[in-house]
Amino acid sequence: GATFIAAPVFGANPVAQAGRLIFAMAGPTTAIERLEPLVVDVMGRKIINMGEDVKKAPMLKVTGNVLLVVFLEAIAETQVLAEQNGIGSNVMEDLIFENFGPVLGSYSRRLTSGSWAPKEGTAGFLVSNTIKDAKHALRVANDLGVRMPALDIATNNMLSARAYGGENLDGAALYGTLRAQSGLPFWSENSRQE
Repeated sequence: GATFIAAPVFGANPVAQAGRLIFAMAGPTTAIERLEPLVVDVMGRKIINMGEDVKKAPMLKVTGNVLLVVFLEAIAETQVLAEQNGIGSNVMEDLIFENFGPVLGSYSRRLTSGSWAPKEGTAGFLVSNTIKDAKHALRVANDLGVRMPALDIATNNMLSARAYGGENLDGAALYGTLRAQSGLPFWSENSRQE
């Protein structure tokens, strides 16, 4: 009497620890309805019901991951520009938090805090895993005839970062590549230095 549902989640470790994940669920409606009280306000803040076709939930996850990587690329580009034009990363980060909210602000903080290349310990979500997810999204898009130039650029920047800095980098390490391409050191003030 088992029932299968697909249920990938959105949210990093701190979000999971706070019980604020977003679940993308697909499968029999009755099964999802039975799970709702076990998920909402316990493990997560919301279930996005993707209907009966279990292939839809992982497809939302793939598509949502594109947003994450492209947001990181855009924020990294603007942070490098802010460093080079004299505005400074603190002012840029303040604007990002105030204008675009805590999610994009936290992406900026991954860059400015140096957590993309931690001085101690292991990076949050390893660059190799982010590259794997990005390449999968690019294959899916290609199979559907969809161009994703921003994701392609971000993926290449992550590949360059990994080639330069090794495996213990977060997916946000594309920031180091953009820094180096713009005349700044690959490593930032708050990141590890080699």
